[in-house]
Amino acid sequence: MNIKEVLIVISFLILGGLAYYVFSVFYLNPNLTPVEVQTIPEVKKVEVLTKGKSSINLSNCDLKDYSLDCKITKFLEENLAWTNNKEGMDFCAYTLLGEKDDKIYLKAFCEEFYVSREKKVCPDEKSLNDCFISKTKEGCSACKNETIEPRIVSGSGVSIPVRLTKSGDSYILWTPRDGSLYDKDIKAEFPSDIISLLSNTKRNLESISVERAEIYFNTNAVFNSKKILDQSCQYSVDCGEVPGEFAVLSNCPHTMKCIAQKCNVGCYDFIDYKEMPILEK
Repeated sequence: MNIKEVLIVISFLILGGLAYYVFSVFYLNPNLTPVEVQTIPEVKKVEVLTKGKSSINLSNCDLKDYSLDCKITKFLEENLAWTNNKEGMDFCAYTLLGEKDDKIYLKAFCEEFYVSREKKVCPDEKSLNDCFISKTKEGCSACKNETIEPRIVSGSGVSIPVRLTKSGDSYILWTPRDGSLYDKDIKAEFPSDIISLLSNTKRNLESISVERAEIYFNTNAVFNSKKILDQSCQYSVDCGEVPGEFAVLSNCPHTMKCIAQKCNVGCYDFIDYKEMPILEK
């Protein structure tokens, strides 16, 4: 045989060997475990509301006591904030850092609030954990719902520097990106004199949003007062900064609240105990 005929024979032998191997593995091996076909379980769709909801009606809005512009506040609530609860409403506040040409620079704070009227109580640690993890009727079957006094609880929230660019009767919103890009974006888009004001703003923006929510829902937020100060007030924003002795504490996020025209330092309790079950006493 010449070289060409030898190569042809070798090729046939190789192909024949491969064919026999495949046949012996898949047809002659009775112990071969069949391939298990996995099916992906159907995922239950959960409705997540992303667009912010504002309670502001521009025809009768007055936020002068909080040094807020109604139009800007409404825009932030509808475009910067978002809601996760169907009954939730967004409330924003901001500190004006400056204006240059058609651009407005703000430090904004937005938070979603809604009213809770129930709490879920579980008899033991296991049932509490099962309920918290599953958040289903079956998983919480050992727990019970109890009616409570209506209380304001919080959902989503955001605190961030923003830039608004005037566009007709509205604005174009710019926000910095997260992570390592945050500082780069701020330096690229904010004038240096505006940047210097970011760390010096001491206005209690959360207190403004909370008071607005309390008025809207006609329901109080739970506030645990730690100390009543001698300072008089009309609104919580009048109380200024948290005293140093409380600012250094980490057991809760201390803030100021005007109660009975007196400044109080303490902590809000915004937890929804129907979503975050508690143990029975």
